Amino acid sequence: MACEPGRDHPFEAAPADNEAVIPSATAEEVVRSYWERIWRHGQLDALNDLVADPIIRHTSDGSQRLTRAELRALVAEIRMSVRFNDIDWDAWAVSDTSLWVRLTLRGVSLATSLPMTVTWMAQYRVIAGRIVELWALNQASLDWNR
Repeated sequence: MACEPGRDHPFEAAPADNEAVIPSATAEEVVRSYWERIWRHGQLDALNDLVADPIIRHTSDGSQRLTRAELRALVAEIRMSVRFNDIDWDAWAVSDTSLWVRLTLRGVSLATSLPMTVTWMAQYRVIAGRIVELWALNQASLDWNR
């Protein structure tokens, strides 16, 4: 069953009542900062500024409602196995509070010390300057830019 953004459903997310609403950055600014600060530079404290608590995450593992602490632990675990040093912003599409992106990450697998490329296709819903919901698919060893 498809759910429209803004409609109540089991995984609906919005900034919590006890959170201060920060000035709204554009969806593009928030998502670009999310990838640069968190995934590229490992600034996990930036999650406090960039994602709602909770955040809803839809991936090939299913749909999850994660607290910021749970998301931080997940990102930290992933960063223990890979370091990304380059992001190619391949395509963007923005509509109101949603942003769709195709991007390519390049880095190194810490397990093998070999170069690694991961291509992502994702949609982000941004409300009040924070990512409240995301849908993401990725594929390792795929580079549509070459």
